[in-house]
Amino acid sequence: MLSNWELFTDFGIAGGLLLTGKWLRANVVIFQRLYLPAALIAGILALVLGPSGVDLLPWSASFAANASVLTVALFGVLGLATDFPSRHVLMRRAGTLWAFNQIATVSQWAFAAMAGLGLMFWVWPDLPPGFGLVLSAGFMGGHGTGVVVGESLQAQGWADALTLALTTATVGIFASILGGMALLHLGLKKGWLKDFSRFETMSTVQRRGLVPREQQDSVGRNSVSTISVDTLAMHGALMVLVTVLGHHSAVFLSKFHGMLQVPAFVTAFAIGLAVRALLKRTKGSDYFDDRLFQHGTGAATDFLIVFGIGAIKVTILLNYALPLVAIILLGLAFNLFLVLVVAPRIFGDNWFEKAVFSWGWLTGTVGMGIALLRIIDPKMRARVLDDYAIAYVPGSITDMLIISLVPVLMMQGMADLAIGAMWAYVAVIAGIWYVVWGRHGLSHKAIV
Repeated sequence: MLSNWELFTDFGIAGGLLLTGKWLRANVVIFQRLYLPAALIAGILALVLGPSGVDLLPWSASFAANASVLTVALFGVLGLATDFPSRHVLMRRAGTLWAFNQIATVSQWAFAAMAGLGLMFWVWPDLPPGFGLVLSAGFMGGHGTGVVVGESLQAQGWADALTLALTTATVGIFASILGGMALLHLGLKKGWLKDFSRFETMSTVQRRGLVPREQQDSVGRNSVSTISVDTLAMHGALMVLVTVLGHHSAVFLSKFHGMLQVPAFVTAFAIGLAVRALLKRTKGSDYFDDRLFQHGTGAATDFLIVFGIGAIKVTILLNYALPLVAIILLGLAFNLFLVLVVAPRIFGDNWFEKAVFSWGWLTGTVGMGIALLRIIDPKMRARVLDDYAIAYVPGSITDMLIISLVPVLMMQGMADLAIGAMWAYVAVIAGIWYVVWGRHGLSHKAIV
């Protein structure tokens, strides 16, 4: 049985690795040139020094399960920090980005599912029918979605799924950085981009990621008097409560039918949204700071990446080496099609900034998209990130439905239903885009 100190030790080790990763990111130039996040460096250290490497880290026997808990926490806190935009704001401000997000998201899942089945039928018949999903789960969802889908596929009888999904998530971060830089140079050559912040012209702050004392700002506001309770303790209490309620709600709902498995991240997100709505209605939101919640999601993500990469089992990767390389290459090619062919037709003029940002989140995470966006648009004149924030919230419902249902359908012999439904949804969104925005004259000068 896991003791309290074993759990605390796991997080202490992960914290030490994160600090080491940050030190390396701030002082090793090659890591700066590659724009590697400290959490990714820490995760690689966890893999090399952990049980799949030289086995020097005193992890607990169940340290890999921490990634699952952090995933639930991530989505729960995301609900606490999320407002649904009005239909008017969505349509006028971020409509085309919403349409592209939906088309790109769902088509990547559908393509990956089809590609996995193709590899199973024509090349490697021993692959499970849900093999392709480890690509879209890791690429677009990052390590958080990789954990969710990997565990869902495991529950359907494929024991190796989690390691493969975490691997594609790790590869995706590298692909987002290296592919993003290649896209920037292509944009310069083609004239889609006039200039971008090259590494040589970046400030020391941008390179090292360390903000000087005189430029630092507050991470949040003190909303309560410490004579009653500490502000961070109050926010932390709510974040932990939502996470725990999300887990137990999922367990309770899953008991109603043997075939029903409600993912805890979905219930945690829903509870987070409900608590936020209640706080707004009762004016309790005056005493909770969204910036602290956003830091909560960031902290959960960083620790999640460390535990996720550290939990990768290299021996399993060797068994799937060739099909894994094949599905990754197919996924990269499809994402290039999305950002170089589909994106300019949907976005019209000034499409390239949104396309490069989209490459980041389609292959890695939103954080990687932001990193690329800061290189191409350091002053954020294009307001891409603002529009994405508006477009993401309604789109997240689609993400959750896919993550919850598609792995089960694929592994239960209903691949045709899952894939057909996803492509039908893509067609509907494409039709909505054309009726609402496309026929009103997006410029064709942007077409590649």
